[in-house]
Amino acid sequence: MDREISAAQQARRKTKIYITGLIILVAIALGFIQFKNIVQPSIKRNAFRTSIAESGLIEATVPASGIITPEYEVTISSPVNARIEQVLFNAGEKVLTGQSILRLNKESSLLAFEKLNEEQHVNRNKINQLSLGLQKSLDELKTQYAIKEMKISSLETALSHEQSLLNIGGSTDENVKQARLTLKVAQMELTQIKNQINNQKAMMQADLKSLGYEINIREKDIKGISDKLKNASISSPGNGVITWVNNKIGSEINEGEELVRIADLSSFKVEASISDTYADEVKTGRTAIVRINKTDLRGNISNVQPAVENGTVKFSVSLSNKNSKLLRANLKADVFVITSYKEHTIRVKNGPAFNGSEEQKVFVLEGENAHSRKVKIGESNSDYIEIRSGIKAGESVIISDMQDFIHLQKVKIK
Repeated sequence: MDREISAAQQARRKTKIYITGLIILVAIALGFIQFKNIVQPSIKRNAFRTSIAESGLIEATVPASGIITPEYEVTISSPVNARIEQVLFNAGEKVLTGQSILRLNKESSLLAFEKLNEEQHVNRNKINQLSLGLQKSLDELKTQYAIKEMKISSLETALSHEQSLLNIGGSTDENVKQARLTLKVAQMELTQIKNQINNQKAMMQADLKSLGYEINIREKDIKGISDKLKNASISSPGNGVITWVNNKIGSEINEGEELVRIADLSSFKVEASISDTYADEVKTGRTAIVRINKTDLRGNISNVQPAVENGTVKFSVSLSNKNSKLLRANLKADVFVITSYKEHTIRVKNGPAFNGSEEQKVFVLEGENAHSRKVKIGESNSDYIEIRSGIKAGESVIISDMQDFIHLQKVKIK
């Protein structure tokens, strides 16, 4: 037979259950804390890089690429149509002023020169023949003119004689009229001969002038080819190093075709290109940094090409130290165009930890732990990042990639 449990016993039983449950909860909590301590995320100290925040200058830059080229390079082209006969110097060799580099076979140009000379002799003969022919025609006209003058004089005498006879009744009006008409015709013929003489003189002058022009043109052509032939010995205009030479012996080359490039390797410049995304940042006069083997050389943008080609803008950088030992022709280099700079700002070295956002989390070392901090980023370049807020000078910042821990507030450092 069941007995009724008293209220006091029920209260004691409930208290016991509550105490047991509380003990279990405390044990679970202590176990969780202990487990958390055991499995707390950690990272080895040699697995990341750090940078001490400092106060200093930061230059904002945009990246570009460049090639080192000689500041002064001369291109020599063939002055005439010729054939390469001998190569005296090869690419990479030094040459002095006046030294011959190539010898050309000028046979075809010499033939053209001789042909022009022969044509000029023909033209000079033509002008002599024309002068003689025109002069002969002119002399004949002058003779006809003189004869006609004498005939007119005779006709004038005959007219006067007929007039006298008419006055004494020894002639008729018809004879006088006939004499007068004959005189008038002769006078008209004289005028015609005079006009022919003037026309002949004008024609002579025009023909001689035309031939004179042609002779002058040919004379200039002859002089031009003569000068080119004199310069056909391809020689160096100054001291330098041959950077390229057409060494195909026996090949035919045309007038104006490139033969040699000679550079002065005592000074260099940089030919650079940058994405058109940064086209507005590339301006003449702006400072640029050229990085070669982790060494920076500074210069200024001297020229910017106005046209965009294949999504890039090309520009030239004139270096402050043009003859640095680091400079080599055709050497590739990283170029950074400085767009702005700030002094006395907090900066840390650039690294994978920074993702380009204006606001992000980074880890700062505090004792044996790395604590997550939200920071604001300012200007940047390939070397430094500006920290606008969240980090003070002297603090050590992890600059390696910490993306695996970004959700944590703290990471233990082993």
